[in-house]
Amino acid sequence: MSLLIFLYRFDKHKNNGIDFVLNEGIAEDMYSDLEQDLLKPLVRAACKTLMLYKSFSKTDTIMTGTILDTNEFEVMLSEGLGSYINLYEKSILFEQTKLIADILIKVMDRRSQGWIELKDGS
Repeated sequence: MSLLIFLYRFDKHKNNGIDFVLNEGIAEDMYSDLEQDLLKPLVRAACKTLMLYKSFSKTDTIMTGTILDTNEFEVMLSEGLGSYINLYEKSILFEQTKLIADILIKVMDRRSQGWIELKDGS
């Protein structure tokens, strides 16, 4: 199965933190209302959970979120990392990352609709 769109990833930061890396195209189209009110709190919450387990990540990338060619959202933890996270925390983390994806998809949809309006001259 091939990946269609990279949305985001959480990477180990060299100064003991976690970086949230957003798709550049989506970042350019991000709306401040969505970023401040919705995205940042979800990213902070996900980072807080991932900080507890980042030392178990075998790679610098701890988690990725992508849209597959089937239009399904997929979140992937670093290999083996899921075995360290209890089921309750994992379900909350996956729900948070799904909400992050929903926000980013909304940004892409706004951009697409704006583009259609410009093309139609409306």
